[in-house]
Amino acid sequence: MIMRNRLKKHSLKFLSLFLSLFLWVYVLNSEKVKFEKTVALEYILPTDMMFAVKPVHEVTFMIEGPRAFVRTVAEREDRLVIDLNRANSRRQLNFSVDINPAQLNLPFGMIVERVLPRRLDIKLEKKASKIVPLRLQFAGELPDKLSLQKPRLEPSEVEVYGPRSLISKIKELPIRPIDLEGLPGLDQVPVEVQVPDERLTITGGFDIKFFYQLKASSSNLTLKDLPIRFLSEKRKITGNVKFATVKLLVPDKIIKSRSNVSSTVQVWADIPEEARGRTEVPLKVVLPPTIHLLEISPKSIIVNIQ
Repeated sequence: MIMRNRLKKHSLKFLSLFLSLFLWVYVLNSEKVKFEKTVALEYILPTDMMFAVKPVHEVTFMIEGPRAFVRTVAEREDRLVIDLNRANSRRQLNFSVDINPAQLNLPFGMIVERVLPRRLDIKLEKKASKIVPLRLQFAGELPDKLSLQKPRLEPSEVEVYGPRSLISKIKELPIRPIDLEGLPGLDQVPVEVQVPDERLTITGGFDIKFFYQLKASSSNLTLKDLPIRFLSEKRKITGNVKFATVKLLVPDKIIKSRSNVSSTVQVWADIPEEARGRTEVPLKVVLPPTIHLLEISPKSIIVNIQ
């Protein structure tokens, strides 16, 4: 009997403690608090229009409500869609759009006290496009004794569209500067168009390449008697010349290391697939990166193809 009374007494204490904690948590979470929430804006433009001036891309809501919902609302990713087709039914170029606080979905008990900014100033302009040439730009310097030959861009022009007043002033578009120091060892590099205004958009132009050749002004290594190889699927090819001589510009560190450069250099005669009989074929030299060809002798050979 005594044990039962003690258990009953302790149970009442635990129940009282639990109710006290529950009421404390309830009162704490139901307390009204104020906080700010930044919401991104997404605009739907008329198909033939563009922004003449970039509008604001986010607004701040001043919200008051129970503490229990603050974290959920504050961390939630919200986005307001501004349909300018509906807001600008009169097809004006300059007008204003009001932000409606009810556009933000909030839990029961939360209210929007203020929106900053409450009114959005919109300035539109007719869209236009133009095909413009690209302009090369370079940074840095080539290694000594090398010069840039036959530079070209493919494609050499792109289509750009944007506000009509801006498009009318564009004569060309520059590419991002090409690092000259990184060109040795290659014959092409990808490049990007440098758009001077964020209101401009390039249609295509995402696969632009810069093609070039590097020429050495003087050689520091001559390789003689390099065997000429035939690049062809044909079975029987004979030539009047078996060996070639090449003059190269080789980095000093390779020469000082006494590397066997001749084993890395190949001379090929690329035989056209349709060629038959006596044919003159140009010679090509395959080099490792950082080594540059100055001269090959002979430049071409006569072959007999059966």
